[in-house]
Amino acid sequence: MVSWRGIYFILTLFWGSFFGSIFMLGPFLPLMFINPSWYRWINNRIVATWLTLPVALLETMFGVKVIITGDAFVPGERSVIIMNHRTRMDWMFLWSCLMRYSYLRLEKICLKASLKSVPGFGWAMQAAAYIFIHRKWKDDRSHFEDMIDYFCDIHEPLQLLIFPEGTDLTESTTARSNDFAEKNGLQKYEYVLHPRTTGFTFVVDRLREVFLLRVSASEILLMRPSLQPCASLYLLTSGEKSCSGAMYYLTPASWCERFEMAFRRR
Repeated sequence: MVSWRGIYFILTLFWGSFFGSIFMLGPFLPLMFINPSWYRWINNRIVATWLTLPVALLETMFGVKVIITGDAFVPGERSVIIMNHRTRMDWMFLWSCLMRYSYLRLEKICLKASLKSVPGFGWAMQAAAYIFIHRKWKDDRSHFEDMIDYFCDIHEPLQLLIFPEGTDLTESTTARSNDFAEKNGLQKYEYVLHPRTTGFTFVVDRLREVFLLRVSASEILLMRPSLQPCASLYLLTSGEKSCSGAMYYLTPASWCERFEMAFRRR
């Protein structure tokens, strides 16, 4: 059965990002060449204002309740946020956290490159300076360097969200993760995938190098009462049942031990 709430949610976000990219972000594009710092200052605040919309819809229309435990974010602190990818809507749950305990305008997300071509959503994410990767380190390394140097040049604090698993949790990705664990003598996981640490360690080192300041690493483990993935298509048929969930901000988690070791060596 089709959920009208789910359809309304997706269409509202799509048309909001579509027209917002054209009429709210578009007029400021010339400023990007005249004064990049002012362009980013204005752009970040427009995007952050828009990000309150999906948070409001999730919490009011669907009754999503976000429970946060553990250490709090330090508002304005440069940090690398690592998070498991339980569903395709994880970042929206994180927005609820950042809206209350940090600044939405500082968050940038590392995403697969194909998403930047999506009309509306992709345009807005490009304007927001999200980092798009091809998941091939030879190609992505130089892009990471360019983006970090960009934020250094405009003197903008950065809170970069990375999904080190590289993809969301499914039966096929879990099977590949378990195969990797067997080959390398590692523990098998049931609700998370084995993470990739190359990009994480490179970003932390690069941020420390260019900013010459302390950069923290925040570890987030997303958990939901239901084991059903909260995919976008499932949202259309199940409505509020598909998004009921909670997010716990935990440090450390067993899944994050590899990051703990890599981070402490630096």
